[in-house]
Amino acid sequence: MKSNIMPTERWGSIGQYLLYLRHLAAYALFAKEFVADMKVLEIGCGTGYGANELSKCVSFLAAIDVSEENILYCQTKYSKDRSAFILGDGISLPFKAGTFDVVMSFQVIEHIPSKTALNYLAEIKRVMKPGGVFILSTPNSRLRLLPFQKPWNPEHKKEYEDGELKTLLSKAFQEVKVYGLCASEEVLSIEKNRVKQTHFKAYVVIPLYRLLQRFLPSSLLFRLRRTGGILLKPLKAEQGPVSQEIFTSKFSLKDFRINPDCPKDCIDLYGICKKTKE
Repeated sequence: MKSNIMPTERWGSIGQYLLYLRHLAAYALFAKEFVADMKVLEIGCGTGYGANELSKCVSFLAAIDVSEENILYCQTKYSKDRSAFILGDGISLPFKAGTFDVVMSFQVIEHIPSKTALNYLAEIKRVMKPGGVFILSTPNSRLRLLPFQKPWNPEHKKEYEDGELKTLLSKAFQEVKVYGLCASEEVLSIEKNRVKQTHFKAYVVIPLYRLLQRFLPSSLLFRLRRTGGILLKPLKAEQGPVSQEIFTSKFSLKDFRINPDCPKDCIDLYGICKKTKE
């Protein structure tokens, strides 16, 4: 469900590399402190690099994804000693109740329609042990979207502010905390430029194009995209032709930090939920 980002020897751009670091931060800066010697489930593992990294310190890790291509890649690429990669859907998990100490799901909840989000959380809670922990990440809508704007990423059904996320999580879990993933000034500037919106594009161009998608044949939509120029181009994590050696040595996980205050310009939101013991 999330972007198929993976470690590589050659990065296409600064933006692509920073997007990888941002996603890696959820595992390396956040999840690691919860999963040591635990039985863990990841929902939406993508290409599995995060699950593989954490599998070194867990007792066992099951990782599921809706993409058959992703799961086949993970099963071929990674060790099966303490991990298993399974084709599956987060709305209907193929596990017994009370199976896992920790469940994690990064950059997934924004892909789930609002009307089924509680079903997704209830299913997660079902497979958690009493006292278990659920951790998640999702983009911060206050950085990415203008007021009342729907997500510009066509794969995102709902993007959240920190208050909205906490309200939603609290409907399923009694103990909930929400944090923000913040970045250094230069990394934040690059991210702001990547997601920068204009009122005309946000409120006129994108809604009109999505309306036309419902009625026009794909051939006409293709021609419209070509003639529409930059107004209809999707946002990309690009920062121009810069030497890879320069930006891979310049930026690292040290450019990211977790802030419990969730400032408006945090890049992602992190949620921590606990299933109370019965």
